[in-house]
Amino acid sequence: MKKLIYSFLLLAAVLLTACGKDDEPVSKQTFNLTINNRAVNGNNVVFSQGTARVEIDYTNMTIRFSNSYKDAEEESHTLNTNLMKLTVKSNSIYGFSGDGIVGYFDLATGVMWYAFNENMSRVVGSTHLLYAYSTTTVTDPDHDNNHFDHQKSAYIFAFDDKGEHCAMQIYNFVPNTSGSIEASEIVFRGLNATPTVDGYTITADKVEPTTGGSNTITDLKFDITTDGHIINGSFKCRGLEFKVKGQLFPNIGL
Repeated sequence: MKKLIYSFLLLAAVLLTACGKDDEPVSKQTFNLTINNRAVNGNNVVFSQGTARVEIDYTNMTIRFSNSYKDAEEESHTLNTNLMKLTVKSNSIYGFSGDGIVGYFDLATGVMWYAFNENMSRVVGSTHLLYAYSTTTVTDPDHDNNHFDHQKSAYIFAFDDKGEHCAMQIYNFVPNTSGSIEASEIVFRGLNATPTVDGYTITADKVEPTTGGSNTITDLKFDITTDGHIINGSFKCRGLEFKVKGQLFPNIGL
């Protein structure tokens, strides 16, 4: 499954199909994930980054984790959850809740998202944002706006520890209207990132890839909204215009 590969490449998530002794399925796994936190109180937004220690019990289908974060007053805290039941939302996506926490975990991509209230703040935590469930429209304005829609590409935004910049990785990059994949992975670093009350804004006037080819992109802007659940963005490359829209987790009722 290609979406599972994404988690191996960037999120360093656990091997969800790993085996234990004598090739018996693993029933419980503990692993670390980088978590980006946004604490919001009114128009005040505080970004912090921590390392979550996550434990999933596949036999009883439960999850618990711990993570450090700052609230909207920039006070440091440590979140330690109790065991929470994982319930199927759609395909590989599971929901969990307990002690005021509501969240989702995608076992196919390794993406985790959760939210809770703390000290007059709404705190939203997530792994680096991976939009594997997205549609990209590539348009050629010089040829009668000929365009091609596809779901081949996935987009990951990996933030620095201040939330001021990020790297964007595109898997299965299609810089044409024929639908052919020209780079299985292409990475652009140093994009501007701004945490907002509803998510993030990511921009770049012009950026060269650091790996995966020589395609320069310009006029990049992504609006990540609904606390990270929705992405809408655009950029230009090789005279073509790209528009991206998608969801962090599909079919969960948002």
